[in-house]
This record gives sequence, structure tokens and C-alpha cells, in this order.
Amino acid sequence: MHYSILSTSTVVVSLLASSSQAFWRLSCGIIQSSRIDPIVNPGALSPHAHKIAGASSISQTSNFDSLLQSKCTSCEIQADKSAYWTPQLYYEHPNGSFEEVPNSGMTVYYLGRGDDKDLKPFPPGFRMVSGNTKARSYNENVLIPGSKRPVADRVSFACLHTSPSKEQPGMTQTDCKNGLRAQVHFQSCWNGKDLYKPDNSHVEYKSGLDNGVCPPTHPVSMMNLFFEVLYGVNDIKKDGGRFVFSQGDATGYGFHGDFMNGWEPQVLEAAVKECAFKNEGGAVKYCAPFQPSLDPKFSKTCPEVPSLLDEPIHGMLDKLPGCIKVTAGPEDATDADTACGAGDINAVLRPSSLNSTLSSAKNVTGAAVTTLTPKVSAVKAAKAPASTGNKAPKATSSAAPSVRDADEEEEIERRSVARPIPWLPKLRLPALLRRSAEADAKAGHGHPKWKLGGRSAEADAEAGHGHPKWKLGGRSAEADAEAGHGHPKWKLGGRSAEADAEAGHGHPKWKLRG
Repeated sequence: MHYSILSTSTVVVSLLASSSQAFWRLSCGIIQSSRIDPIVNPGALSPHAHKIAGASSISQTSNFDSLLQSKCTSCEIQADKSAYWTPQLYYEHPNGSFEEVPNSGMTVYYLGRGDDKDLKPFPPGFRMVSGNTKARSYNENVLIPGSKRPVADRVSFACLHTSPSKEQPGMTQTDCKNGLRAQVHFQSCWNGKDLYKPDNSHVEYKSGLDNGVCPPTHPVSMMNLFFEVLYGVNDIKKDGGRFVFSQGDATGYGFHGDFMNGWEPQVLEAAVKECAFKNEGGAVKYCAPFQPSLDPKFSKTCPEVPSLLDEPIHGMLDKLPGCIKVTAGPEDATDADTACGAGDINAVLRPSSLNSTLSSAKNVTGAAVTTLTPKVSAVKAAKAPASTGNKAPKATSSAAPSVRDADEEEEIERRSVARPIPWLPKLRLPALLRRSAEADAKAGHGHPKWKLGGRSAEADAEAGHGHPKWKLGGRSAEADAEAGHGHPKWKLGGRSAEADAEAGHGHPKWKLRG
């Protein structure tokens, strides 16, 4: 890896005290990919595209009350109707086109950290943003209040290989066999009065970024939010281009995250009280307040829906969504680069009839949605290094973003939240899924006459399975009899009383089901 901004720093990992290791971890699928941001651009178009997880009703006008009315959430605890989002990543080809990089969700950590153990839950209506969309280099001069630590340490990247790698604050390495993991820490100190301020001055970081004490100006200590987002950078056929986040950031220093609280207040309050410092494994199933609304099939019951906006955002694009200029620093991007006039949202909103359908989070058949899942989640999970797995991220040092040891790198499968995709024919399928019957036979799997998605009776017979007269999806009575199964008078889907009697089962006057 490239260590340009850390060349004079020693990377040190702080060992966590046992009382600081408790946390809970949410796996979340994508609910929508769209150019909306109800925090920064309420009621209007966002200048750039986001991958959004959480509440199914998310829209450009969302607030706490509307999130709570969502029919479901793409995260595994249904009592959490919050919305979480980050910028989408694209690959800019030399010909000027932009290709969407596979991603299928995020992992959200709620970390119980800080010297003050009296953590408070996020209040209704609370929202915040972490990160600077315009940053294009590491700024070591802006420090956390009362600390010598740069605020820029809130963002980090981990290039996942078969062995652990050190995290960096920029997107300095993108040849990552098991994916590139982008990470962002949120502020966890609140001023106690403002639910949101556009400059995010209502919140502040703890003295150690994700640990330590809150400043006097922000005395209320809350859970430390931490996002991890895995991008399948090696699923892209690289041809001399570069990776670019949707706000035109070719460096990664402008990575950021947004959080809009949508928790059922009593559930979050109980979870903070019972699990903030006691749930050391991190699994939500071990936190009692979550049990009534825990949905292990969340990715199926609340799948991604089409964007509220009728504009290209998936696949190969002629340009980045919006009117974004790609910049690589080191100076920050300008307003003209990142927000050159987002346009009128009413001009690209889908019809209201479709919007009402989207709010129910039901799959819209034939909709132009392509959820790209990194291959690493399905193909390399068994061999991939973990990111945090069953452990919380290490408390970060005062010198650099955290570094995980080998024991902690054991996670990839959970990180990408692999899930069934109803629009599978639209995808570029991983090689593992593209198998011919002949290839299976050569590999010793199945039989050369088996068809993908089904097996022929003849092939089954040749392979020693079943009987050549059995039909796919059903078996004939004659074939059963010849094979020594059942009785030739038994009917498919039912047995006759006479056949039962002849076969020595039951009584000829017994009726089926009685």
C-alpha cells in the first residue's frame, strides 16, 4: 500500500478495555440507489448519487415520522427504520464512460465507547453527516477539539487481500482481491438541543475520535456510529481508468456518510441501556430488545426498489449522475465541481403512482434496477480475510486510522450482505454461476444430460438416480412400481384406497386424508 500521508507516523493500535468492546452490528442491504439526500438537500435533488440502506419509504422529503411509517427496512432489525447512506463508487474508463462498481449494502456498527458510560439514545428527529464531500487530500491541520488528532482520520479504507492490510485514509490502493472496504466514523457528542444544523455543529467527535471524552460544548455522549461499505473493485475490468465516487472524488478523501434516525424510541433506549457495554459479541440476536423485530430474511422481505428518479444510475453511464466534475486534488473541490446546479427534482421524479408503490418496498417487475453484488461475497467468502467479523473495530490511535490484526480479518461474507436478486437476468453473472451441463460433467458434477435449472429423467437414470420413466417435477406410478417404489395404481399427488389395500397399506374403504 501507499503510505504517503502517514510516512512520518507510526501506526499504532489502541487495545480496548473490556468495558469498551461492547457494540451491536447491523447488516443492511440496499433499499434504493438515487440522487436524493433528505438531510443536505431536503425536497430537492442531491448533486450526487447515493446508495441508501434502511427505511423503505426513504425519499427527498423524509423525516422521522415518515421513516417510522415505512413498511419495512433493508436492515435486519425491523424496529430500526433509520436511513443510512454513502456515495456510490464508479470506475471511469479512458473513453469517458463510468461503470458502477458492485456493492450490495453496508454494515452499521453501534459502538459503546467513551469515558462517560451514561450514553444517551439518538432523539427522534436527530440526523447528522460525517465527512467532507469536497476533500481531495488528507488535512492534518484541522484537529478534534481538545486533541492533536486530525478530523480527517474519520475516513479510512481497507484493501482486502488474503492477508491483513493496513487501513489508509485515502483510496490509495484499488487492486483488492476481496474488495475495497470504505469506512467512516460519526460524531458521538451532541450539544443537547439541536436535532440538526446544516454545518453539523450540533455534534462533535470524542477526544479520541471514537473514544475518550466529549467537549464541554457538546456534553451529551451517544453511541458511536461506524459504517463499513464493501466495493467489488476487482469485479471491474480495469483498462487504465480510475475509481471515482459519485461526487467526483478520485481520491477517497471525500468519502462521507449520512444518518437519519428512525428508531422506535423505546427499542433504542432499551438497547443502549442493556447492550451498549454488555454485548461484546456484537450479534444483534444477543441483545434482548431486538428480539421481537429481528428479521434474518431482511434482504428478501425488504429488497431494493427502483430509484424515485427517472434517470440513469446503474450499469455503464455516459457521465456521472448529475453534473459532477471529477477532481483529484490536492486542493478541495469547489462548489462548481460538486454542485453545479442539481436541477429541478420535479423534472425527473417518477409518476406519483409509482412513488406510492415504491414506498411499500415491493418488487416492481421489470423495473430497471440492477443490484450489483460483489463476487467476493458469494465466491470468495470462505477464503476471504475478515474485516471486523464478530469483533468491533479497534479503537483508533491518535496517529492514524485503526489497523486490524489477522484475527480480526474474518468477515467478507457478512460485509457485503449477499442476497437474492430478482433481476438476475440483467446482471453480468459471476463465472461461478455460468456453468454448462457439459462443464459440470467434466468437473465430476452431475451428468452431461442434466440441464441447468433442471435434470432429465434419462440423465437421472444413467447417473443412477431415480428411474427413466420419472418425469421432471413428478414421477409416474408405473416408474415407481418398476423401481420398487409404491404401487402402480398409486396416482401422482395421491394414492387410491384399492392400491393401498393391494400394497398392504390401510384398508380399501379408507379414503385419502381420512
